[in-house]
Amino acid sequence: MEKKSWIGNYIGEALGVFLIIYFGCGVVIVAIFLGQVPGLVDAGIGWGLAVALAVYAGAALSGAHFNPGVTIALALRRGFPWSQVIPYIISQIIGGFLGAAALFGMYSGIFYDFVAQKGLTIGQPGSQLAAAVFVPYTPHPAIFGTDAAAFAKVTLLQGAWGEFISTALLMMFILVLLEKRGTTTPVPWYFPVGLGLAVCMLVFAEAPISMISMNAARDLGPRLFTLLLGFGRIAFPGPRGDWWVTTIVPALGAIAGAYFFDFVLLPRFPKAEE
Repeated sequence: MEKKSWIGNYIGEALGVFLIIYFGCGVVIVAIFLGQVPGLVDAGIGWGLAVALAVYAGAALSGAHFNPGVTIALALRRGFPWSQVIPYIISQIIGGFLGAAALFGMYSGIFYDFVAQKGLTIGQPGSQLAAAVFVPYTPHPAIFGTDAAAFAKVTLLQGAWGEFISTALLMMFILVLLEKRGTTTPVPWYFPVGLGLAVCMLVFAEAPISMISMNAARDLGPRLFTLLLGFGRIAFPGPRGDWWVTTIVPALGAIAGAYFFDFVLLPRFPKAEE
């Protein structure tokens, strides 16, 4: 029996996260740097469409995990091979890094002009306002600011709670949409639309708190890129040491969401037909 090649899966995962960052962070860049997008409603629509398009593009290649938390949850609850968890996560992070690099290639001049206009020094406190076009911070610097007063309004624990519950709900929506016993289970072409709508609503609800990562690869890929740009501790570990809020916590949320679906919701679904 011919051994399966996983290369296409890795390419699919990298492509999917690349598209999510390219479109999603692209909306954030236009909003923060150019002031052309009115608010979080537009951002939510942008991120939702980004996820939907990424699923359309990559699902046939890799199954469209595009998220380390989803990959780990599927290994725990759906038999995804544990031997492929690390390669999937690495592919996802690479896709996020390349997505940020592609955007910077187009907007670098505008990026540095914004830094100059705001009187920011890259790598110093306050420069997360510029890095936030790529990296999620707690709280959203373009909404609350970057000073101690902003930090007092939203604690890291509040950011972590927002990420946990948002990613748990995201994972629940994924499994609900995939469950064949669901009475509203969509035809395959509709799955990306339903998932995109879920992402859209989650962004509306939680983005001001932690810029709603829900995805360690969405965070780590662009974060590594901003580290190369010279942001130093503003990139990692973050101005408040808050990198874990948008990387580790979403993975825990995804796992919790999968267990909630399997042990609370799934047993109450209609019985499968004989």
